[in-house]
Amino acid sequence: VDTSTRASIVVLGAGAPAATSRRDVQHRHGSHILEQIDEVLAQAGRTLDDVAALAVGTGPGSFTGLRVGLATMKTMAYARGLPLVGVMSTDALRLAAGEPEAVVVLPAGAHDHYLARPGRDPELLAAGELPAAVGSGPVIAIDTDADVLGTDATARGAEALEAMPASLLALAGARLAAGESVDVAELIPSYVA
Repeated sequence: VDTSTRASIVVLGAGAPAATSRRDVQHRHGSHILEQIDEVLAQAGRTLDDVAALAVGTGPGSFTGLRVGLATMKTMAYARGLPLVGVMSTDALRLAAGEPEAVVVLPAGAHDHYLARPGRDPELLAAGELPAAVGSGPVIAIDTDADVLGTDATARGAEALEAMPASLLALAGARLAAGESVDVAELIPSYVA
């Protein structure tokens, strides 16, 4: 599950997506997430008893959206005794875009933005600081108007969101294969200072 953007993404699979639900929910993730989980299970002809592990995007991103996704997955992991892993949403977006060194930009409230560089903690930028802070490399702009960072960055962002379900599965699968999982009480969103 990833709820860091205006899209609510739920994917089921092992290695490759068996079923996916992606909805543009704006800021109403809580109104859709459980229905989407039921939807992907039905698409794949599975039940919750068939689920072996859970993964959730940890952001940065939508304050309420992240908490909806994390609370849902943490509750399911706890109630069903399933392993849980967190995946940085920005890492999944970079993998989805095929741009491992790209800067990822997401909205943070009405005018501010999160800026995430590979291997560094995300930053919170006030309105007007974004263009200078981005630099000259590739940019993946999510839920950001084209006039802010250009059409290439927003097109790359749209493509990344489309491919994000597969990248979420890939990153989560690698963590689970390495024996990683987190205690539900310790998994938190990617906070930005």
